[in-house]
Amino acid sequence: MRHGTKERSDPPGPPAPSDPPGAWTRYDRAGREGDGTGGLRAASWEERLAALEGPDRPLPLVALRCADRVEPVRERARALLREALDGDPPAEVVAGVALAVAGRRHGGWGRELLAEQLAHARVREVLLFAADPVTRRFAHRTALDAGLLPAGRAARAAAWDPDRRVRAMCLAVVADVPGARAADLDVLVASKWPDARAAGVGALGATGRGAAAERFLADRSGAVRAAAREAVRADGRRPADWCRARCAEAGRWPYAPVGLAECAERTDGDTALLRELTGHPTARVRASAVAGLRALDPGAWQGVLPLLDDPSAAVVREAAKTLVENAHRVPVEALAARTAPDRSYLQRSHALRVLAKSYRTEAFVELMRMLDDPHPTLRSRAALAASRRSWLGYGTTPRQAAELLDVLDRHADAPTWRAARIREGLARVRERG
Repeated sequence: MRHGTKERSDPPGPPAPSDPPGAWTRYDRAGREGDGTGGLRAASWEERLAALEGPDRPLPLVALRCADRVEPVRERARALLREALDGDPPAEVVAGVALAVAGRRHGGWGRELLAEQLAHARVREVLLFAADPVTRRFAHRTALDAGLLPAGRAARAAAWDPDRRVRAMCLAVVADVPGARAADLDVLVASKWPDARAAGVGALGATGRGAAAERFLADRSGAVRAAAREAVRADGRRPADWCRARCAEAGRWPYAPVGLAECAERTDGDTALLRELTGHPTARVRASAVAGLRALDPGAWQGVLPLLDDPSAAVVREAAKTLVENAHRVPVEALAARTAPDRSYLQRSHALRVLAKSYRTEAFVELMRMLDDPHPTLRSRAALAASRRSWLGYGTTPRQAAELLDVLDRHADAPTWRAARIREGLARVRERG
């Protein structure tokens, strides 16, 4: 091996057909940078050109040579690729490779060829369902621009494609008001993706179907609930009335409590209703009620504090969000009790989350004590939070300062925090005692 260079070794063989296009570009680059590699990956353009006339020429590598820097090589590769694709759908990986090199100096030809091929229905079906998201984006964008994608097919892509960009470009067409079709909107509102449901629900209101949007006032997504409120109001209805009625059967509509809290039309009994629902046997209802109380009544943190002991992670998470917003009011003693080693990791983690937002000396002391927590992640988080509050060390009592100095001695190598500065402040306090 020459000095200053890395030893390279070629892969044992070409990538599998199911591998992503990037695997072929890396395979090609590794071959051309290696020593003694021939064929379509050879460093010499004469060898690459000769290989194009041979029997062993995988189409993904031919597609790569279509962007070759040497004109005779790329012209021959382009002729071979056009001949191979004439009337036949390209393999997904071939299309993906052609698009992967489209940004190169001579790579635009492959994209243009695929755009031509998309005029054939068989090619569209292959590329619209390609596993590679870049290929699917290209196929949908080109088909939409050319008017080759039926509205029903675009609606299904907008509702179910896993790639957000594909959904966005199809949503712009399918949910276009006033041209939106009822059947297409029904497909959108049944989607598992919140952006698709929100667009479909918004179009329901704009096309005069606000009544059909009411059930989405209790959707699990906040964006969908917001779209539903606008649609229902546009239809002359009151969203709060619908949500209030569904809270009576919250087991069936678990997100109705938070939906009620988000409505502008509230009554004096709504807060009491949500407080009652924090004791519902269904965890999703309890979590929704806590989230609703946070929006409806900022002073409801006292009733939320016991929910840090809830067995449901979703409920504890929502309770912690509420308490973080009121961290300066929450009793440190109540949080410290939940950081004890005998408590669950879930409780200790969220109690630490609230303590880290409390700018009080008592909270600083508890954060320092958590350096003895048995879980390394919680120890690291406590150290980071304590370092940001190191000035609070000056407010400790001499006894606390002595205790925390012992903690520092046990964890002198704790990362990401300013132990020296904390030690200096605590030592001064201890000396005063």
